[in-house]
Amino acid sequence: MVMLRHVKIIFLALLALMVLGLTIASVYVVQTISEIPVERIRKFEKSTAIAQSVSKVDSDVLLNKSDLEDYWLFTESELSFKEFIELSISSGKLTKYKNGFLSHDEMTLPMVALNECERSSCYQRRMSFGEMPSVFWKGLIGIEDARFLNHFGVDLKSIFRAIAKDIAELRLAQGGSTLTQQLVKNLFYSNEKSFKRKIKEIIVAIYIETKFSKEEILTAYFNEVFWGSFNGVRIKGLYSASLFYFGKKPNEVAPFEAAILIGLLKGPYFYNPLTHLDRLEQRTKVVFNKLVDMNLFSKSADRVWTDKEWEKWVVDLKKRALSNRYRPLIYISRITENAGISSYEQFVLVKSSIDILADIKEKYSEEDVAVKMVIGSLKDNNFFSYYSKWERDKIKAISSERNSVGSTLKPLYYALMSYMGLNWSDEVESGEITLDLVSGKWSPRESHKVEDEFVTVSRSLQESLNRPLVRLADKYGFKNLEPHVKEYIPTLQVPLAQYPSQLLGSIELSTYELFEVYKKILKRECEEVALGNKKWEDTILYILSDPSKTTIKRIVSKNLSSLSFFGKTGTSNNGYDNWFVFYDGWNLGVIWTGIDSGRSGERLRLYGSTTSFKIFQDFLLTRGRRLGELSCEKSGH
Repeated sequence: MVMLRHVKIIFLALLALMVLGLTIASVYVVQTISEIPVERIRKFEKSTAIAQSVSKVDSDVLLNKSDLEDYWLFTESELSFKEFIELSISSGKLTKYKNGFLSHDEMTLPMVALNECERSSCYQRRMSFGEMPSVFWKGLIGIEDARFLNHFGVDLKSIFRAIAKDIAELRLAQGGSTLTQQLVKNLFYSNEKSFKRKIKEIIVAIYIETKFSKEEILTAYFNEVFWGSFNGVRIKGLYSASLFYFGKKPNEVAPFEAAILIGLLKGPYFYNPLTHLDRLEQRTKVVFNKLVDMNLFSKSADRVWTDKEWEKWVVDLKKRALSNRYRPLIYISRITENAGISSYEQFVLVKSSIDILADIKEKYSEEDVAVKMVIGSLKDNNFFSYYSKWERDKIKAISSERNSVGSTLKPLYYALMSYMGLNWSDEVESGEITLDLVSGKWSPRESHKVEDEFVTVSRSLQESLNRPLVRLADKYGFKNLEPHVKEYIPTLQVPLAQYPSQLLGSIELSTYELFEVYKKILKRECEEVALGNKKWEDTILYILSDPSKTTIKRIVSKNLSSLSFFGKTGTSNNGYDNWFVFYDGWNLGVIWTGIDSGRSGERLRLYGSTTSFKIFQDFLLTRGRRLGELSCEKSGH
């Protein structure tokens, strides 16, 4: 009896332990699953176009073929660029096509797709399962998880084989992971090798298999998987990998190229083609031949690359991956608001700024060079802003970080004095002038020698002369001018009569603040014309509309020198702050190029005309829009 009682007690104790164990395990499973936002998987099928202005291209305007081809890769269009060109030729819409440039009838370019990667230096474009060529998911299943379509999230054969190897080597040598487990790890866990993480991975993988279809799991996998990085840009997902590695959309990738991408998934850094091409070649041949043997790739569909083809690919890859070629498109693909200018114009503008920055850095490699831009319409509040330092807060840099404006504000002072009776045909003395200030005597200097004793007011503004402006302000009264300036620049230091250097540029404004100053004064100028209080020829828009007479006359290209657009340069702080303000009838823009931090004080041979204006000029020449007649009518007045 005693023995039976002991057996019964032991049995009940074991039963209690089993129940307790099952309870703890159940709680652990529920807790593990509840911690994971598994619904994220379904989101990977969504891809949204950017809500911004339509990209219109005018007829008979030359476009850079290479730029347009790069742009096309990032758009929503299902056509390849080659198909677009062939269609344009067959329809007769492509009017010119040579020497790297093409001219098309008036057209609307497709929108840039939204970059869905959460990181700043990263590109990810999600696709639906139906958009993914079968060569990829068939190939991936064949190489990584042959029993994917039949298992329930874990492959017991692979797990037992992996456990045996782990025990033999006394470490976590092999994972035995299915595609579902790999997805769980990529989405929700780190690459840390531990039994605890592995158990959680298995639990979540099984749960996902009960909740989602195989197609949904594959879709999430191909949209989320990490495919390496180039030039600081992370490559996430199939679309991004096809774009960066081959400059193609996924539906253009050939079977052998697909084998390369599938082979890279084993270890994007270990098989990096720029550092370990030999490893990738061997890996790809194994992958390709296995998929052909499994009848997943047709034997007639493709062939193994020759050494020359590998070499050519690496050369092309370096051009794409190790340059700034795609960076402008990655930047604009993040814009979700209506930006005032089209996505193609944004692309061209950012590309121009990156090219100019590269030129400056060749000369001043130690300097912290940057570009800030704000461009928008006078008609509404939509505008495009850009800051070349992606890692920093763009809004703060654009709106609140101030720089010395140099002579960019001179048109404002002339406009305000024109309301006080100033005429552009008046003449003003150009010689030296000295003012008695509380701080002492002050004599402004000129940036260049002026031969004539007297100059017209219009010439004084066009050549951005200092002494005539100070004379005019003195004539009309600093005290009278001051309240008008304060309406536009609340931070003006007063009394203006004691701080006249502000007229010549010793005022600091942010890029956005300067944009707002110009938006206000240009709208007023056009309103004065609309009311009949001013002739168009008496506006600052007209006075500064001839580039052959202004401070850019020595650098403006022949293509633009005969056209009309408002433009004002500004240079300050020994070349550390360089500005260009423009209005082309469509948009008002402010571009700052300069040294962001760590200013040494040494003079730099940088000017508004050689930096910020060049960005504008490149933009104007390649944006795909004609420059029409400059007038207030375009601004809506």
